[in-house]
Amino acid sequence: MAPQRLISSALSVAALSFISIAAAQEEDAPVTKQARPIVKPLSIEDFKLEAFLVVGLGVFAFVWYLGAQMNANTAKSWTAKHQAYLASQFAMIGTQANSQTTVTKDGPADYFLYVTGRRNVQYGHWWLNLKPRNDLFAWFFTFIASLAGFAETPADVNVDMTLDKRIQGRYVFAVLPKKIAKSKRDNRWDLRTFAKVADSKLSDDYVVYAESQKLSESILTNRIVELINKTPGFESLIVTSMPEFEPEKYTGDGDLRMELSFAMSDRPEPVELACELPDVLGSLNLTADIKSKLRKNRESLEKMAAKLAADERANELSRKKAEAKKAEAERVKSMSASEQRKWDEKERARELKKTQKKRTKRM
Repeated sequence: MAPQRLISSALSVAALSFISIAAAQEEDAPVTKQARPIVKPLSIEDFKLEAFLVVGLGVFAFVWYLGAQMNANTAKSWTAKHQAYLASQFAMIGTQANSQTTVTKDGPADYFLYVTGRRNVQYGHWWLNLKPRNDLFAWFFTFIASLAGFAETPADVNVDMTLDKRIQGRYVFAVLPKKIAKSKRDNRWDLRTFAKVADSKLSDDYVVYAESQKLSESILTNRIVELINKTPGFESLIVTSMPEFEPEKYTGDGDLRMELSFAMSDRPEPVELACELPDVLGSLNLTADIKSKLRKNRESLEKMAAKLAADERANELSRKKAEAKKAEAERVKSMSASEQRKWDEKERARELKKTQKKRTKRM
């Protein structure tokens, strides 16, 4: 035991000596200062991204302003060229009667004329839809897509006029360029539901849709045919009393509307067409054959609408009965046992009376 004690004492002394020597070395070690980060002075090179963004924003704003101004000048120029004729046709153009500044801005690329005060016309809007010159990216992608055939360049002028309620007849009629006729007809509920291809004196570049061949012949007078054939960039002419998209419930004919689309130009023919066609429609004399055809086209929809209305009423009645039955069942559940027995007796007596009445009626 004595040798072991001597060995452990020696190890303890050696450990303490090692610890004291290490502590002394740490105290004598020189203290080093922490290194400070070197700050590099800023230069113009450090603001390349910011400068690029500022310049890009400035170019975009300049193009936006320049494009909007070009569109404004184009709209005002077109309106000024046709101002005299429009003033002779409508009592009011725009916000002021016969004013020289009638075009109203609806956006950087959209302008319109509000017209009213003319025979056979309640009111109308002449929309001037110009190219998106203010939006460089939109203009570029629209241009590329139109070249590839994936997008259609919007019409420069869209005339939408609601005709006089006193005009005789409600019908669907359209003149469309042959290249877009099928797709246009398929996308409109009024055209595909009521109108069929009709013969006409127009050039082979156009397709006519009408509810009746005689109706088409009555509308396409020699003057109207001449104006359509001479209209540059003619895109569509639709006269309809039905909605463009299929309604949830068929409610019959509405006001007769005229929709005309054509490219913006200095030619007077499209403007004259928009103003003279309401007079032709107002003077139509619908024969008995035409009226019979129009009535027949609507009878099937009226029957379908009546059936749907009857089904809706029946469903509503069934729903109310089910709700009443459920409420009665809940009320019975809350009754006491004696009250429930009385209720059951009344129900049996009621059912017995119903059965007796049915037997009496059969006899």
